[in-house]
Amino acid sequence: MAFQMENGKWKGQIRFTDSKGTVHRKTKNFSRKRAALQWQSDERKRLEEADKGTLSAPDNSKLTIQEWQTQYLEYAFQKWPQKTADEKKRAFERLLATGIIKPESQVSQVHKKLVLDVINKLKRQHSGCNVDRQVKNLKASWNWGIDFLDMPAANPFNRQPKAKTKKAVPHYMPPMQDIVSVLKLVTNQEHNLILYTTLLTAARKVELLRLTWDDIDFANNRIGLRTKKRKDGVEHLDNIPLAPELAKLLKEHKLRSGAHGKKVFTDPQLQNGAKMRWLRKLCDEAGIKRFGLHGIRALAASTAHANGSSLVEVKELLRHQSTQQTDRYLRKITEANKAVGILNSLASSFQQARSFEEEKKTQKVG
Repeated sequence: MAFQMENGKWKGQIRFTDSKGTVHRKTKNFSRKRAALQWQSDERKRLEEADKGTLSAPDNSKLTIQEWQTQYLEYAFQKWPQKTADEKKRAFERLLATGIIKPESQVSQVHKKLVLDVINKLKRQHSGCNVDRQVKNLKASWNWGIDFLDMPAANPFNRQPKAKTKKAVPHYMPPMQDIVSVLKLVTNQEHNLILYTTLLTAARKVELLRLTWDDIDFANNRIGLRTKKRKDGVEHLDNIPLAPELAKLLKEHKLRSGAHGKKVFTDPQLQNGAKMRWLRKLCDEAGIKRFGLHGIRALAASTAHANGSSLVEVKELLRHQSTQQTDRYLRKITEANKAVGILNSLASSFQQARSFEEEKKTQKVG
């Protein structure tokens, strides 16, 4: 049963006895009670399914890489969105493309040194960040195999050295004046609303695509954004306050469009992988550096934080699971850095003291 701790977080807990009499105990902390209860339900179901699998599962001591891949990807394409499942499929393809591990190899023959050789070869063909993502997916695939295919408990993809050598370059965040420049030029009313909605909700592009009129509560000034960016891969609806200015624009858009269909936005360029050509064109027309909707999301968070919003409030705006994740998102607005200001004041006082000493010397000489 989930319970609330003194720090306000909710602790989910599971106690499950399998068919062999082994007791499994697990706990996990969550910021919301609903998430804790959902985790308990999912975890119990996973343990029950794993236990049933041990009762009827065939001998997997000679399970091959190909068989592991086939069964895991069948699960992945049922569990996650197409984009996520495709990424997991690509990880297997690149693993086998190295030639170091063969499809007919048994999973019991895969050890950490062999995986390290794979990583080193992949580093010569792909970026370090890309390789780390592939290793992360393969590690998760192996963990699934431990639970459901009776694969070796020692995961060879665990604790491998990171391939990434450079810090990831964050999305470009435009200054507010560049957003204003684009808003002055935009003539398409839906494009104008997309920009305003992103700025006033910090929504992701895919969340704009999923937004329906049913998700907008004008009476209570709330807007619900649907995201699958959670560990469970399930779609969650996050309700945040609806800014009065945005509510006004949305009402006008609803009247203008006749609210045909459930979707608020119909722009095909909101689709996954599509380039926002109209936004690029507006940036070029304004004579500014190109930016995307994700840059506006980062700007919304940074501006709110710079003007007094707490880290927790910004976390709620971005709908992150932790403040650490939010902290990585925040960018410094182009202003004088406080540290630089302090050092400048010290330098100024040193300069004044030096001028005073030189003036005293001049007076003595005179």
